[in-house]
Amino acid sequence: MQYYKKEFNIMNDIYIIGAGGFAKEVCFLIKSSTNFEVKGFIDKCSGEIEFNNYSIPIIDEDYFLSNFKNVNVCIGIGNPMIISKLYNKYKDYKFPNIIHSSVIYDYDNIKIGSGNIITAGCKLTTFINIGSLNIFNLNTTVGHDVSIGNCNVFNPSVNISGWCEIGDSNLLGVGSVILEKLKIGSNSILGANSTLISNIENDVVYVGTPAKYKKDNKN
Repeated sequence: MQYYKKEFNIMNDIYIIGAGGFAKEVCFLIKSSTNFEVKGFIDKCSGEIEFNNYSIPIIDEDYFLSNFKNVNVCIGIGNPMIISKLYNKYKDYKFPNIIHSSVIYDYDNIKIGSGNIITAGCKLTTFINIGSLNIFNLNTTVGHDVSIGNCNVFNPSVNISGWCEIGDSNLLGVGSVILEKLKIGSNSILGANSTLISNIENDVVYVGTPAKYKKDNKN
């Protein structure tokens, strides 16, 4: 097997935490729109992922944590609670923001933390405050004056209106809509194709149009 590699540059190397489908999408994002080179996937086992013309190794997580220090990593897992736990486990590593070249955003008027993944087709307008380790999947839009915490996952085509506040570790389903000036707490789920017209507290699941309480989301 031939591993995908370019000219070696330690500053541009990066490792993806996870080895599933979304990790492969993140790998494509990195390859197509950044100067980073993916040197490996990190998972609970070792092996490799084969692409058409190259392979990238899967590195056992325990081995990685013991032997790789001061390197760049990014999240390739789309589960908010797992992301939160990984952030603590990998707190001593560097989490660059990975942003696709097609993303439209007001660079000068957006505050953004570290380790965010913003995929193709997303649009973020202006005066937005974003924390760390959030995932913005394909074609998600974020309106003006929105505040977003940490470790949230926005699945494809989520639409967030202006003046909204979103806490930590929430999961927003495909095609869901949040109307303006609404608040979402933490560790909550908004179902696919749901339309939110009222605030959501912590640890709950809301679904439907208009979105209504379905059950608690306790861990």
